[in-house]
Amino acid sequence: MRQKAEKSGPKKPATMRDVASHAGVSVATVSRALDGSSLVTEETALVVRRAVAKLNFVPNISARTLKYGQSHAIGVIVPDLTNPFFSEFLREFEALASANGQVVLLANAEASVGGALTSVRQLLMRLVDGVVVLPSLDELEPYQLLTLRKVPTVAIDSRRTGPSFSDVSLMHEEGMRQAVGYLKDLGHQKIAFIGGSPGLMISKLRLDAFQASLKMHGITVRHEYVRHGNYRADGGDRELRNLMLLADRPTAVIGVNDLTALGALRAARTLNISVPGEVSVVGFDGIELDDLVSPSLTTMSVSRKLIAQSCHGALEEMRLGRGGSGRQLYIPVELIVRQSTGRPLRKTTKH
Repeated sequence: MRQKAEKSGPKKPATMRDVASHAGVSVATVSRALDGSSLVTEETALVVRRAVAKLNFVPNISARTLKYGQSHAIGVIVPDLTNPFFSEFLREFEALASANGQVVLLANAEASVGGALTSVRQLLMRLVDGVVVLPSLDELEPYQLLTLRKVPTVAIDSRRTGPSFSDVSLMHEEGMRQAVGYLKDLGHQKIAFIGGSPGLMISKLRLDAFQASLKMHGITVRHEYVRHGNYRADGGDRELRNLMLLADRPTAVIGVNDLTALGALRAARTLNISVPGEVSVVGFDGIELDDLVSPSLTTMSVSRKLIAQSCHGALEEMRLGRGGSGRQLYIPVELIVRQSTGRPLRKTTKH
């Protein structure tokens, strides 16, 4: 007797009705169990979860978003994915979001046609529950698109707050005071600064903090010692070379971020300039790479984990309606001394 051949091919995805049938409950109960409703007992919820796992059921997120008005998705806008600081922050933030049943949608403002504004619009189209802008955007329009729709938003270093809008700022001023004070104690009086791209809020914050710290420590602010980089290694490389062309060279250089400082180290190595013998170099951020280069980089370190916790906490507070208006939060900065700094040589004039 010829047996009937079984039909081959992929099985159809399980539906919520299949889960309900397998668990012996109603579709409504499955829905409530997936939402974590208190109307469902823990015993029933466990039966539903086992059925979901057994059938490999994947809820329709789009339908649930439309039904409940929550996507359980958080958008994060970054300006440069090649910068390790941002990837290290994302690792910490995504771990927090995942632990809270949320997913992170990443938008690269640099790669988007139209920049940050396009990134914001794309995230709004996906009905995100909140947005982190890292670092802050200087344009007002992207912020307004979010806050007008009451989408909880957290910016980094914008130094402003408002309805549905919080800010998490690094304590640049305290960090610079530590760095300049440390260099002064080593004997440095000729301290240069390689800043970031002109026109950005974070560039202004760190430059102002640097100049204020020099004045506080009684060190002359020399305009030829202030250069503008681009937050990348090539900018630090270029501007260290320019500083070394000066007749009266600086004995120490502070970079606006670690990549800038690492670029300065690379330039010094290429020019056969001793670090820290002829010039000390200090960064800002505390990325993991700092301890892997030679000489290892002295830096003003900030905790990416603490930044991530502050951003996520501020978003949740606004999302749950506890805060009303946004809050201003600050992240401390700690000077980490490594091999790239030391006492200056007596002769610092180019010859």
